[in-house]
Amino acid sequence: MSRTLRSQPTATRPHHALHGPRPRRGRLAFALCTLLAPAAYAAEETGAVAGQSQGSNARLLDKVSVLGSQIAGGGAQAALPVVAVDREQIDATGATNGNELFRSLPQFGDVAVSEKGTTNAGRNSNVARGDVGSINLRNLGAKYTLLLINGRRTVQHPISNSGDDTTYNANAIPTFGLERVNLLLDGAASIYGSDAVAGVVDLVTPSNLPNGGGIKLNYGKVADGHREDISLDGYFGSDFAQGRGNISVLYGVSKRTAQRNSDAWFTATDGRRPLGDGTSVPDPDGTSGFSTRTPWGHFDTYAGSRRTGSWHVDPASGALVSGAVPTRYHYDSAAEPGITSAPSINKGNVFASGRFDATDTLQLFGELGYYRATSESWVSSESGFGGDGFLLHIRPDAYWVPDALRGAEAIRLLNYQFADSGIRRVKLDNDQSRVLLGVRGWTDGGWNWESALLYSRARSTDTQQGGLTDAFVTAVNRTDAGAYNPFSGGDPASIRLGDATPYDTSAFIGEATREGTTELALWDFRINRSDLFTWYAGDIGLAAGVEYRYESREDDRDENIDGSRPYTDWYTGTVAASNFFTHSPRPDVRGSRNVKSALIELAVPLVSPAQGIPLVQSLDLQLAGRWEDYSDAGKVAKPKLAAAWKVNDSLLLRGSVSGGFRAPGLELVNSPPTYGFGFNNDAIRCHALITKGAQTDYSACLNAYSSGSSVKPSVSAVTSYGDDVKPETTRQSSWGAVFEPQFLPDSLGSISLSVDAWRVQVENPINTLGEELLYDAYLRVVEGSSNPNVVRAAVTAEDTALFAGSGLAPAGVVTHVYNRYQNRRPLTASGVDYNFTWRLRETAWGNFAFLLSVSQLKEYTQQKPAEVQQVAAAIANGQLNIIAPDLGAANEVGINGAKPEWRASATLIWNLQDWTVRLRDDYIDSVTAGAYSDRTPFVVGSTQRWALSVKKDFNRGRLKGTAVEVGARNLFNEEPPLNATGSYLSALHETYGRYVHLGISKNW
Repeated sequence: MSRTLRSQPTATRPHHALHGPRPRRGRLAFALCTLLAPAAYAAEETGAVAGQSQGSNARLLDKVSVLGSQIAGGGAQAALPVVAVDREQIDATGATNGNELFRSLPQFGDVAVSEKGTTNAGRNSNVARGDVGSINLRNLGAKYTLLLINGRRTVQHPISNSGDDTTYNANAIPTFGLERVNLLLDGAASIYGSDAVAGVVDLVTPSNLPNGGGIKLNYGKVADGHREDISLDGYFGSDFAQGRGNISVLYGVSKRTAQRNSDAWFTATDGRRPLGDGTSVPDPDGTSGFSTRTPWGHFDTYAGSRRTGSWHVDPASGALVSGAVPTRYHYDSAAEPGITSAPSINKGNVFASGRFDATDTLQLFGELGYYRATSESWVSSESGFGGDGFLLHIRPDAYWVPDALRGAEAIRLLNYQFADSGIRRVKLDNDQSRVLLGVRGWTDGGWNWESALLYSRARSTDTQQGGLTDAFVTAVNRTDAGAYNPFSGGDPASIRLGDATPYDTSAFIGEATREGTTELALWDFRINRSDLFTWYAGDIGLAAGVEYRYESREDDRDENIDGSRPYTDWYTGTVAASNFFTHSPRPDVRGSRNVKSALIELAVPLVSPAQGIPLVQSLDLQLAGRWEDYSDAGKVAKPKLAAAWKVNDSLLLRGSVSGGFRAPGLELVNSPPTYGFGFNNDAIRCHALITKGAQTDYSACLNAYSSGSSVKPSVSAVTSYGDDVKPETTRQSSWGAVFEPQFLPDSLGSISLSVDAWRVQVENPINTLGEELLYDAYLRVVEGSSNPNVVRAAVTAEDTALFAGSGLAPAGVVTHVYNRYQNRRPLTASGVDYNFTWRLRETAWGNFAFLLSVSQLKEYTQQKPAEVQQVAAAIANGQLNIIAPDLGAANEVGINGAKPEWRASATLIWNLQDWTVRLRDDYIDSVTAGAYSDRTPFVVGSTQRWALSVKKDFNRGRLKGTAVEVGARNLFNEEPPLNATGSYLSALHETYGRYVHLGISKNW
């Protein structure tokens, strides 16, 4: 047996020099450094695949990959559906960050966590925002995808959206520094542990750089927008000790200006009117799409703790008039000048890796990296709304109170837009570091071994301007002219925008800071041998390993949000845990866990080519199992069986079955009960009104009441995590075929076609019920009881009058809803992946490559809890006069705007001497989001976004080593399709149009 040391420079050094007509994959002039550093497997895997890229045929049947297996070589690895997105394909996407790269790959789903934020259009720090993008294989959800950096874990992003929605940060990935992105499209928890349910993303970065260096300057701009990008990236490498050692350094800095709301009509105003043909038009003077907030005020007077009237300022006269605020006075917050739809980002990366061959059988290796990004967004002027967690009462003797209101005990301010505060800044500071030290070698007995220590940390600091409740109440209740005046109205010349009589808001506009930190510390030891035993069909390989890792998460909220500085309302005595406008209270969270694990894997050949069995050239098995012991979630062990049946030189059949698991996120496990307020529909009240004939149907009932009413009360939602929650467990299977016709003449090129079907069942997903108010309505109507998780105020005379004649006992206004995370009923997802590759090299017309990748999501079905199924049945049989779509265990593919059935990409690459042309088309299928007026589903159309780039290399004279590239993303300037409210789906589509870019590089 021949023995080779992994990552030996003679065997694994990638080819980075400029060369002739062959397509290049390792052009390090495009390198963008990051902390995502080369790790132990990088050199071995780079060597294997680099050899394929340099040859005339890339044969998947003979591919050697460490992704999904710890045994180097062996036919069982062909059983694993691994897709390699190489340098050429990455360049063809034109992506400037990880978010754009993963959006363009069909195997990924929606980007639920992005730089824009998702709560209140990014105005709320309860979500992750800034330089961040989630990674979501199979559209199962970001928490089910594991991210590796050259075979080892990386740290998670420190801020999640809420609960169990954790993710890795795609934007910390260096798109121009990546050698390759490997996708394991199979359940891999039995190999890699928790999170690897949907699959694994392995980022392969270049290492062992030869003596020399390179640099590249990039510039890009949106054709019809403010966004501009400029970046400077470079690398250098140096051997030492007569080639026994190497140091490689990559670096990069970039600057991006913000995209503004005004850059696209569908973000420039909240007023958008859908047309009958499924399109939308701007309608800033319409009555729909706007929030209920307005600078013209909503003032409720109180006496004896009872409301005695409602008032607002009339724009025409400036006088205070009685009645609710007309919808034509609602504020158009999206139209405020300077608001951004995507932030400005400044980013820097530096990384150094090194290796030293201490002896012929022992190698030391290490890496050190640091990434930092600062971003700045601008959101709309401050606003305030009512609710138990948000009470703003003005004293009748305050300086600016109109005479008509001075007889009240208190004046409550609701849904007020502080237009005079101006737009507000949101600053994010993200950094991430990674340090790895390791040693590898082999023994005289033929064992390869490796051990490493890894530490990685990520930190995110979110600082946002906003209103402080106690400071505002003090400012508005002053009895001199220095008081803040909410009775001055907005701008009569522009009723929906601005303030013609601004007052100083500096006394109560402050800042709140949220700082999150995550840590990962890991030690592992691995051994493997591809020929442990030899039997009739060949060598039996064995791999084994142990791992110990420490994970921690800390979320430190601002004192105005975490309950340290509560606000007590002077009129009602209500204590609000949050003292920051529009922010639900969130406690600080700190938690850590230790995980001990052990892995064993066997590669077992059952049939070899030497046996000459018809239709079975070879048959190989992968047997694997992993055991993990969590300090906070118990012990779990899961197996995996995979098989590769090579029918002949051209056809391979493969399949696998496995068990998986995922431990609950640290934030979920360690968070105390969390309080959040918002407006909810109290279904039982509309049912009562419809039953007695006061309302015609459910939609009419909801439209008849505004937020803050008894039908749409402001509810404090209390979310908690039960001690009886267990880790999620899964069952997974995949089966497919690879066809690579070896009988074709070389003149027709090489062809590879693969089809893989897959199915994942999460047996006990962790989630909340989500429909507590609907279940309360069901219990009250059908069973004559109530839901204890819905807390109501005492019944008033108004409540009694509303329910009179309905046959139902009156119910008080909802004040609290308790949501509890529990293991729920199974979630099942299934789909099919198709991949086609054609390559034709060294022709008179150059080299050609065509790559087609298609993913179909066939099923995503969450079996609903028994309580929700009871509600659905009562609605179906007419017992409940409620409209609540999608309550049954329906397949969610294509509905609710998140999970398109089809995604695809097609890439054509042509190379002739010094010229390279890349053309790419990315396709996202249609989905439904919202409904037409007749309640039929509103279809959001499919999209195709083309990218084109042309590159010229100079290989002679003074310009030798220089390359120039020009290109465009969204070549045909397509707008994203809009939903029923005229909004684009940020999880699926981007806002900007044509993006042109230019790059100049130099290698030496």
